[in-house]
Amino acid sequence: MATKTRDYTKAEWDALWEKLDHPDETVICPRCGNEIIYKEIGNSTSVECLSEKCIFGGIRGI
Repeated sequence: MATKTRDYTKAEWDALWEKLDHPDETVICPRCGNEIIYKEIGNSTSVECLSEKCIFGGIRGI
């Protein structure tokens, strides 16, 4: 079962925010060591670990 976002550690949140702030930089997932990727979908932006069911986050636009 995937961990809920409210259960993320500070290091996990920091990594997601780092990728949101610097999409061209390589950011490594503190949970599994895989890369975190950045995607723009319409007016939304998402960041997520390449490992299935790991950490993810994003911002929805209007």
